[in-house]
Amino acid sequence: MNQYGIPHITGSYSLRLMTWRDLDIYLENDDLNEKDFFLLGKEIVSLLKPIKMSFRNERIAKTEGLPVGLYWGIYLGDERNGAWKIDIWGMDKKECLERLEFCNKLANKISPDSRIKILEIKSQCWTDPILSQPFRFSNISLVIAARSYSSFHPQSLLATESSMLCGQLSAIVWR
Repeated sequence: MNQYGIPHITGSYSLRLMTWRDLDIYLENDDLNEKDFFLLGKEIVSLLKPIKMSFRNERIAKTEGLPVGLYWGIYLGDERNGAWKIDIWGMDKKECLERLEFCNKLANKISPDSRIKILEIKSQCWTDPILSQPFRFSNISLVIAARSYSSFHPQSLLATESSMLCGQLSAIVWR
């Protein structure tokens, strides 16, 4: 991967908040083009033999809350049965440093008590079929770490309320 940019492990793994096998990697490269990103994808297929890969070009789509860059979502099997999912975001240095800075700031706000609560909530959300879709790591972490809520019970939220909360929090997280 080094030939395509500087890889940075981020997300739950880097924050010691991993509850399921989902690895997030930022690939820093100011000159990364689609052709090279697809060459990286070809190497990933040859090496890891994923059952599915999805590509996004967020340089064009510019979806609110997502990095401006190129994306590979790599599925190595059934996540619910312990298989890995790997997210690789190719982005320029400026975007990468902004996102890494956010992650570092968040890490500094996570107390030992918050870490336990975050892990509990993530585990609950992962195993609950209703909550597993709308909740994402950054939302839960933001609720507990940045907003300093001392307790949060995902079961108390209706699906529509949780979706609204996640949308609002995502906008705050990725400004």
